[in-house]
Parts: sequence; C-alpha cells; structure tokens
Amino acid sequence: CWTSTDDEEDQVGAYEAWKARELARIKRDREERAKQEREAAERERLKNMTEEERAEWERLNPKEAKEKPKAKWRFMQKYWHKGAYFQEAPDDARGTTGKDDIFDRDYSAPTGEDNYNKEILPKVMQVKNFGRSGRTKWTHLLAEDTNAFNTDDALLQAVHERRRKYVPGASSASDFSKPKKFKT
Repeated sequence: CWTSTDDEEDQVGAYEAWKARELARIKRDREERAKQEREAAERERLKNMTEEERAEWERLNPKEAKEKPKAKWRFMQKYWHKGAYFQEAPDDARGTTGKDDIFDRDYSAPTGEDNYNKEILPKVMQVKNFGRSGRTKWTHLLAEDTNAFNTDDALLQAVHERRRKYVPGASSASDFSKPKKFKT
C-alpha cells in the first residue's frame, strides 16, 4: 500500500478545501456569537420584567418537559449506569464531535439473563449468581422479617444456656451482682 508524500501534487485543491472549511468555521462562529447575544438580551429583558409580565410570559412560553416515564423493572434485574461523561454536549469547544445516538437508548431495559422470568424459578434459585462460589445467601430483605425484635423467647433462652455452658464465667443478662475486687 503506497501513499504519496509529495506536497506539490494538489496544492490548489487543498487550498480550496481549506478555504471552504475556514469560511464555514467563520460563519459558524458568527452564528454562535449572534445566538449568545440574543440569549443575553432575552435574559436581560426577562430580568427587567415585573412579576405580572413575567407570569404572562411564562404562561405563553411554557418550558418543555423532558421527563420520560420511568420503566418497570423485572424481578432481580441488573442495574446499568449509562455513564457520566460525554452525554449531552460535545467535549471540544468547537462542537465538532456531536452527540452519539447510542446515548439515547433505554438503559433500564433488560439485557442478557434479565430477559428470563426469574419468578418462575424455585425459591432457592431466585438468588444473585446462583451456583457460583461466593454468591450471597439471601436475595433481598423483602424475603426476611425485619420487624420482629423478640421472635422466639425459647430460642433466645436456649442460646443463653448454651453460652453459659461453654463460656466459663458467663452469667445471664439479668445477673447484675457487684464483681469482687480480688479473686479468692
């Protein structure tokens, strides 16, 4: 694959292409400056309005609502963050890169394993990373009763009895006798 490195091949064509690019850049900069001046004049005009005039202006020019309805997630669906960088504005001052269409996709849509209905699986398989080492034991706190503080007094008593049997010197929680100063 041979490419020419001679600078003298098409200087006239290259100059004309540069001139067209430069004129387009100057036009774009001029339009951007004019737009900024119009916006500044509009802000100044709104700042000098009275409350009644501003209320009338806001009634005639409502703001656009850009909120989309929130999507319903599936049971145990994985969360994907769409990223924090390069979403709306281009990253250069001239705005040559533009916005990609990939950022308009719905990131709350299920992908991969999330497309399967996990609610029909047996209860033991309704966990994250089932069958893999190191997976968490519980799916989520919805499956657990977190409200009951004293669930079973007999079970609690059995735990205390076991503790007293194996731990020497351990006493019950209700034994508040004064400790001796010296061991005798």
